[in-house]
Amino acid sequence: MATSTSARIARDRGVSGFFAFLASLPALAAIGVLAYASYRFVTEEDFSEDGGFLLLGLVALFAFLFFIVARWTYDAVQAGLTPQRVQAMWLRRFQSESGDAFRTSRVIDRLSRFGVSALTLQDRDVQLSFEQRRNRLAPMFWLLFIPITALLTYAIWQGWQDAQENVMNLPQAETLQQGIGQALGAVFALIAIGVILIAGLFFGVMAALALIMLLAAISGPIGAMFSRNRDDYASLPRTLERLQRGKGRRGASIVRISDAHWREAVTASLGAVDVAIIDLTDVSEHVAWEIGEAVKAVGAQGLVFICCEGHALSNEARAAVRGALGREPSTVIHYPAKRGGDVKRFAKALRESIYDAADLRGAMKH
Repeated sequence: MATSTSARIARDRGVSGFFAFLASLPALAAIGVLAYASYRFVTEEDFSEDGGFLLLGLVALFAFLFFIVARWTYDAVQAGLTPQRVQAMWLRRFQSESGDAFRTSRVIDRLSRFGVSALTLQDRDVQLSFEQRRNRLAPMFWLLFIPITALLTYAIWQGWQDAQENVMNLPQAETLQQGIGQALGAVFALIAIGVILIAGLFFGVMAALALIMLLAAISGPIGAMFSRNRDDYASLPRTLERLQRGKGRRGASIVRISDAHWREAVTASLGAVDVAIIDLTDVSEHVAWEIGEAVKAVGAQGLVFICCEGHALSNEARAAVRGALGREPSTVIHYPAKRGGDVKRFAKALRESIYDAADLRGAMKH
């Protein structure tokens, strides 16, 4: 008996998760070192003296930073190493995600983490998710993180060396009281310098992290603005070829097609995928035509219907599906009407339906 798509992808995710864990080990090791340092700070008898709480706070901030780095690295590497076993196309009416409407595009985009490459046509509401933009900038983060960390670490070492040299070159005390004062002053000076330099290292690394997050945040709107007049029709065959080989971008491939080539692009794209995800919330004449084309390309077995919660299927939706299938849809997955709804439930149900559709199509082929 053939292995199910869900089982194959679960195995893939296990392997990619192992390598993602290895990739995140340096950051996790740093957290372990900081945890041990915290333990040593707390168990010292004079912990509350000499700025102990301040040092502990800095250690906690560093641990939080490295946790962010570890989690980001794990997610990016696992997504990048998970083979794309299923190719899907998402069809829906444009301009349906404005305001506080639920953004289905974000869920579609994250399907790559679970072995599903998605393709859709771009409109002004649909942009690459922040997660995918952030993951694609991960190499740039490390290019900034490593030199900044190296430079500031050198600054810490140099400052510490200078401070020690200054302490050693203090003029000889003439009285015991003056000697004690000089010793205490030197200790506090060393602590202050260490705290300042460590804080500089922390904020320098945070600056690199903040810069990447800022680039990820603004790249979506800026990319959409500059792509308004773009037409990807000429490059679509290459995109579809990479998609079929499972070599497409991690995250949804969002292509912009002019109205003149819209029908040809939809037909060609449907011929390159295993599953069609069709939104029945608002079925226009164009969406009805796409349903018919999807049935021709992937068959009834390869269709996954979704709809907004609280919206009964309209007469137009029922008529379009009956016209293409000869019957009404047997299963429809509902997504939240507003942002902040139960995203996990919808995402899980969508993935399971995609896997089932891929299995049914594979069984029909054989």
